[in-house]
Amino acid sequence: GRDRAERSRDQGTLAVMDGTLISTIRTGAVTGVCAKYMAPSRSKTVGLFGAGPQCKTQLMALKASLPQLEKAYVYDLSRERAEKFAAEMSQKLNMDVQAASDRLEGATILVPATPAPEPIIHGAEIKKGVYVAHLGNNEVDEELILRADKVVIDDWQTDKHRMGDTMAYMFRDGKIDDSRIDASVSDLVAGRKSGRDNDDQLTYTCNVGLGLYDVAIAARVYQYAKENGIGQKLKLWDEPIMV
Repeated sequence: GRDRAERSRDQGTLAVMDGTLISTIRTGAVTGVCAKYMAPSRSKTVGLFGAGPQCKTQLMALKASLPQLEKAYVYDLSRERAEKFAAEMSQKLNMDVQAASDRLEGATILVPATPAPEPIIHGAEIKKGVYVAHLGNNEVDEELILRADKVVIDDWQTDKHRMGDTMAYMFRDGKIDDSRIDASVSDLVAGRKSGRDNDDQLTYTCNVGLGLYDVAIAARVYQYAKENGIGQKLKLWDEPIMV
């Protein structure tokens, strides 16, 4: 009766919010966390592919995790977009961000965040001592994954069946198996496994993204909104708003 209704109300919807910004933030945040374990200790320069919103949160998270970063290069098919990105992020992060006209020489952290259907990072061109933070799809080639000294992924059991990422296709075609994965992100954070062992290794992460991350950040947004009186209260139980 009443007790059951009260329990149902307590377990009901807490908030309805857009997930676009949340998803962009959490994707950048995971790269920032991984960089603590996977980036070379001497890293001072980042190379970004793509001047969209995603690379903004990637750079913000990297700078937060690695305060020693001094410079970032951003490459985009649109030079104008890259220059606008560079001006905005230089001011926001108080660091030297420049639009790049070609490949990103000297960067020890590379982050591709584009809709490119073909690889834009080729393993044969990447030196040891670099960290490649991949967000999924086909922006890196198979050779990079085969050459990497350490491979970390957010959830391999999910991603290997996803079909749409380089690693998933490699698994399907029998070019890699479960042994290619050295650790998950949670393994690194919990200290169960190590990330980079020395600055001469080529390290690689593939963070396709988990809904769990969105829920965790949404919970923080919800709590912040409650504490600061932000948002609009809706009655969805006692007096529901009907269409």
